[in-house]
Amino acid sequence: MAAVTASFLEPYLLNNKYRHSFYHDGVELAEELAVHANGEFPDDLILERRPAESEEIKNYREKIFTPITKPVFTKVYNSLMKIRKSSDWMISFPSDVPPSIASDETPEEYLMKKFPRNGSITNWMFSVAFKPYLIDANAVVLTMPINYEIQDNEYFKPYPKIFTSGQVLDYKINEFYLLQDSEVLSYEEDYYEYRNGRRFFLIQPDVFQVFEEKNGKVYEVMQIPNVLGYIPVRHLNGMVLEQGNHSSLYESRISGIVPMLNEAVREYSDLQAEIVQHIHSTMWAIQPQQCGRCKGVGEIPRENSAPVSCPSCGGKGLLPLNPFEHIIMPMPKAGETAITAPVGYVQKQTEIARLQEERIRQHIYDALSAISMEFLAETPIAQSGVAKQVDREELYSFVHSIAEDIVRIMDEICYDILAWRHYGQNIDINTLIPYIPVPERYDMLSGKVLVDELTAMVQAKVDPAIINAAQIELADKKFNESKVKDLVILKLKLDPFAGVPEENISLLKTFDAINKNDLVVHANISKFVTRAMNEIDGFAELTYTEQEKIMQQYATDLTAPKPAVGGVPVQGMEVPESVDQKRLDAQATLKGTVGGVQGILEIQKSVAQGITDRDAAIALLIEIYGFSEEQAVNVVGTPKAIPPTGI
Repeated sequence: MAAVTASFLEPYLLNNKYRHSFYHDGVELAEELAVHANGEFPDDLILERRPAESEEIKNYREKIFTPITKPVFTKVYNSLMKIRKSSDWMISFPSDVPPSIASDETPEEYLMKKFPRNGSITNWMFSVAFKPYLIDANAVVLTMPINYEIQDNEYFKPYPKIFTSGQVLDYKINEFYLLQDSEVLSYEEDYYEYRNGRRFFLIQPDVFQVFEEKNGKVYEVMQIPNVLGYIPVRHLNGMVLEQGNHSSLYESRISGIVPMLNEAVREYSDLQAEIVQHIHSTMWAIQPQQCGRCKGVGEIPRENSAPVSCPSCGGKGLLPLNPFEHIIMPMPKAGETAITAPVGYVQKQTEIARLQEERIRQHIYDALSAISMEFLAETPIAQSGVAKQVDREELYSFVHSIAEDIVRIMDEICYDILAWRHYGQNIDINTLIPYIPVPERYDMLSGKVLVDELTAMVQAKVDPAIINAAQIELADKKFNESKVKDLVILKLKLDPFAGVPEENISLLKTFDAINKNDLVVHANISKFVTRAMNEIDGFAELTYTEQEKIMQQYATDLTAPKPAVGGVPVQGMEVPESVDQKRLDAQATLKGTVGGVQGILEIQKSVAQGITDRDAAIALLIEIYGFSEEQAVNVVGTPKAIPPTGI
């Protein structure tokens, strides 16, 4: 449609009634998340739970309100911000920039170094747009130049501005968008200053118009041609709930946390009231003596005037009771019953407060479970002592969907920015857009979760290669200083027997099933890696094959015979052990390990069950463990036969 007049806005301004079909649903979805994201008082939630409460109690609840769920959203937000720290996060710009673009005005120069207000498009995405994206899936982004008045040799400086779902009054895809600015305008009229003005943007494929409303009257303040030929408005989006002919309704990808967080907020408000009522002591007292000044009446009569309230008892007619003062009671007279304690304290039930606190903790845990981030929650008492279980596949699938949205938004905004900057230059904008792949390597889990996983793997006797990989992941998470991190990871990666129990290594040595150099590398891995990092620049960046070759060379150098002088070894020379001596040492080591002792018991059990011949068992003990024949006979003994099971 062509440019419109101010009357076009009248249906939208009249009692704020006219809106697009999904407007109210979109605003409601955003407000539900905003309660928890911004720590706002959830008056609707409290009213639903306590509809009959007096206004006084409602006001008291609001006064003492604490946003118990805001830290939960903050944890989710901070964890998802780690997408930017993924090892494979990158932005790559085309190298062949058209010669018509000035060297200091290239896409990379503007988007990564000269981006207005935020420094780079990446900073804008994660510091400006990311939180609105999580809260309000129906918000949009309008990319417009900061200043339209530029010289012929200048480039526009576009900036993406976010409009919440409440500011998107109406739209039809590819036809028009009517957006309301968040800024409240100030203006003067009849010598009075007002702060209730509003600004509206109407964007069409061929024209931009700006209107302002002041004191109920609408004025057009700007109209310029849309040189782009399309509408530079992008939707943040999320999960599709409904689709119409001209508009759609989206739900945030973290909306699954809302129901349980709502419950947590409601019950926390009740918990605060419960604590006030049941934690603080309430004193009771036997009715005290009547006031001696007014004789229990509460008033002092006066001549020729109305009586006045007794200043001694405050008009109550009873002596005042102060819990911070001593109470003196008269001795009972003859025949009177002895007075019991005149005051005491009500014994209150506090179990309900503990129950509510645990329920709130469980609600928060369930909310985070809805988006596979329960590892961020404090473990409920019912599950304390149990290692947190993490479904990595579900977690990373959820995070990947967020990462895909981030990359899509940045791609679309980059296109709009570059379209503004290079319009009229006869350049295909698609050839200028940076390449932003969706990252795959996420660093979401805390060090404690990784330790719990590693402990479970060791206890379950998982394959050493998997345990070693888990140790590398933990080291990468634990150490921030790059040199320390490289040292730890390289030790785990280059150790041929990382994660293999020592008794297993000893058994392999007995049968000469280990490469000698691998054994030397295993025994000296810390020294070898430290030496390599000190002697070879960029050792950590070499390929595994290159690094492993260096380790093998160090092992060869260490075990090589040293030159002798006159047949006598020089000082510090290692005298090579004979194969027989090595075998004896390995056998002695094996006998002293838990695995070795367990193996002997298994041999005895096998003989007792008739599975292994007694002579064969003796020969096995001599060959593997190095026992003498007499020792082997004594070890095997005459085991008591074990009857077969099932009889």
